[in-house]
Amino acid sequence: MTDPGAVDGTSGGSEEHRAGWFELFFDLVFVVTVSVLAHGLHGNPGPAEFGKFLVLFFPAWWAWVNLTVMVNLFGSASPRVQGMLLAAMPALGLMAAASPAGLEERAWAYALGAAWVRLALFLIWFRHARRPGSPLPLWRPLLYCLVPAALWAVSAALPGAWRFAVWGVAIALEMALLAIRAGLGTAPYERMSVEHLVERIGLFVVIVLGESVFTVVATFEEHFTAASGVTALFSFVVAAELAMIFFVWGTGNAERGLSRAQSGRATQVMRDTVMYLPFVLVCGITVIAAALGTAVAEPHHVLPAGAGWALCGGVLAFYSANAAISTRYGDGLRNVLRWYVPCLVLTPGMLLPAALLLPSWGAVACAAALVFLLAKLSRWHTRSRAAAAG
Repeated sequence: MTDPGAVDGTSGGSEEHRAGWFELFFDLVFVVTVSVLAHGLHGNPGPAEFGKFLVLFFPAWWAWVNLTVMVNLFGSASPRVQGMLLAAMPALGLMAAASPAGLEERAWAYALGAAWVRLALFLIWFRHARRPGSPLPLWRPLLYCLVPAALWAVSAALPGAWRFAVWGVAIALEMALLAIRAGLGTAPYERMSVEHLVERIGLFVVIVLGESVFTVVATFEEHFTAASGVTALFSFVVAAELAMIFFVWGTGNAERGLSRAQSGRATQVMRDTVMYLPFVLVCGITVIAAALGTAVAEPHHVLPAGAGWALCGGVLAFYSANAAISTRYGDGLRNVLRWYVPCLVLTPGMLLPAALLLPSWGAVACAAALVFLLAKLSRWHTRSRAAAAG
């Protein structure tokens, strides 16, 4: 969808660009999307449920991040951009409503929603490509937006496996065009507002963390017992520590790293740390939220195997994404490993046995202790590096 093409001066990396109310209103549809998709992971999810979640969540994330890049470059004050965002909201709502059966009888509706979003984006990018003097070649929005839109639309009429194969081709085409930057220079990346990118990704993480808190509180309301209350409290500690790690340490690191990448014209670093790696991070938080909800519902029982794997896998995904982002930003591998290795050791060595053997409240207590320890380690190493630099 959003191919970071040439922009004619509507926004710039040197100007402060904050998220406007229109973008916040637009994000409301993603609150529903995350909630619907996370609900399918409650209880005892298996490989099929995890696979379905990833297959349906990535196109929604891809739509959001492409729209974010587009707004970053053009701003959200333009009536055309606002109209495009309004036009895209029902499409994303259709994808969310179709998600519970998005790989079965509602797959056609999900596909039409994805095609709708790409068509809205094409209208914006093609208009700019047609402007006199625009360095964005006309074929890029055609291949990045219009062709995938046609593929998604055609897939709605295809049976079974053929439909999903076409989905894969459509997304692969978009990713390939981001990797093969023929016809593009570094100008679009130089014009991006780092502050806006960090703020927008942070707001999406807030949505996912909000799903964690909502799930815990809503489940506690349904199972209002002392044991569920204790489990809910430990669950809140898990969510709070993940939030502090991301917002106290992660956002500052992201702003510094993106600024360095922008000044050094490291376009691949900007692409990977804005469009790809945050998806792993938000998936980790989402599956953790589902596992916490399951634990609060039945605190005296051992977590179902699927919920146990979700809890451990979510922690690993969250920290693995942070480790990959840090290394892409140029943080020394030794510094990253100082807090990442304990995660790799303690998650399978402590948290996984607890999730498979202890009552649910005990497993969540271990998760709270683990994320608390890892948060302390990351903060300690951050302070040590800052003191050494000073």
